[in-house]
Amino acid sequence: MRLLSTDFDGTLIGFDSDGRCSPAFAEALVRHHGAGGRWAINTGRTLDHAIAGFERFDAPVTPDFLLTNEREIYRRTPGGGWEAHGDWNADCQRRHDDLFRIAGDMFSFVERLKSEWGGITVISEGGAPAGLVTETEELMDRVALALDAAEVRPAEFGYQRNTVYLRFCHSDYHKGSALGELSRLENIGPEEVFAAGDHFNDLSMLDGVYAKMTACPANAIDAVKERVRGSGGYVARGFWADGVAEALGHFRRGRLPS
Repeated sequence: MRLLSTDFDGTLIGFDSDGRCSPAFAEALVRHHGAGGRWAINTGRTLDHAIAGFERFDAPVTPDFLLTNEREIYRRTPGGGWEAHGDWNADCQRRHDDLFRIAGDMFSFVERLKSEWGGITVISEGGAPAGLVTETEELMDRVALALDAAEVRPAEFGYQRNTVYLRFCHSDYHKGSALGELSRLENIGPEEVFAAGDHFNDLSMLDGVYAKMTACPANAIDAVKERVRGSGGYVARGFWADGVAEALGHFRRGRLPS
């Protein structure tokens, strides 16, 4: 096991928790790091928000990589800072800019949903729509179905969602493809990668393509549990980081997927 790819919110910490690392996961991290393993936090947070989160998490090991915004790849520098790893981030930004320039009709469709349904807030970054927030998860379910069915949706227009938050994106860029690129850059095969997540935006790294060891804590949504079971992974009994530590122990005891 050379690389851990863990979601953060909902996987390592509960949304109503104090945001601190659990003793069981701290022990598992020290063991992993001591064996030469690497750790990537694979999150929907921005880079600054991810840094603030893991600093509060106060784990005994600092992540080697931060995969942010569900698509960007950063590596830790010798001085303790963070830098883009390879050309991935620049290529990702270019392709998103190209896509969003032709997605005007799709963004108009989103605005109509906002006006007609209510309970939807559109989030902009740099003057362009970046995503949305709904008042309830039930409304988010309806929004996702509407986006999927929209006739004006460009072929490569996708989204990532977690609870009441949704980010617009190019369909080629997600947590799974970012993990795959990181593995390529580090010359790590999927059979050497462990991935854990809890929500819809984690599904792309839990299908067995980018990580052969997949897992989720007990608090994961049903869709994630089904994806993990379908990829021969481990659904933990423990919640949040304790569940991830439980899954790491499961795979370290030699219960590897066939």
